[in-house]
Amino acid sequence: MKVSEKKEELRDPVEAFGDLFAKIYIYLADEMVESFGKEGEEALKRGLRNFGHDRGRELRKKHEALGLPITVKSLFQYYDLPEDGRFRRNLINLTDTIRHSQTLRCPYQELWREKSPDKPDLWPIYCDTAHQAIFEGYLEDIVCELPRLLTKGDEHCLFEVYRKGHKDEIEKV
Repeated sequence: MKVSEKKEELRDPVEAFGDLFAKIYIYLADEMVESFGKEGEEALKRGLRNFGHDRGRELRKKHEALGLPITVKSLFQYYDLPEDGRFRRNLINLTDTIRHSQTLRCPYQELWREKSPDKPDLWPIYCDTAHQAIFEGYLEDIVCELPRLLTKGDEHCLFEVYRKGHKDEIEKV
């Protein structure tokens, strides 16, 4: 067996990249908040919003270039990352105006709990900030409500993503 084949057997590259992304977030977040307190937390949120808006705008440009409709459905059906098989999700509904789903397992929050068990306030900052920013970078009139989060100790994450004026299409679960 070649070294490159052994390397592939060691780790799925999507999982490895996801873990690196999760680690860089938690280490940077910890240092910013530890060193600069509330100002560091606000800077972290601004950085996440800037990152999210940029990512959402870039995704929209790609979709427009492909001739895809710019809808909630397109945002999620043609997202910009390969699927990390460790995630477990329950898609409740996906239409052009809403996405209602649960995340039952998130490997990133598991890693954050392991790497920073004494800093649980850092974990939901990413979830609360980045998702909304990514989605609104793609669609300006989108809302992402997260009434339940694994990072806050809930049994799952609950994503209620909708275009303004369409919240009533979200089923109550």
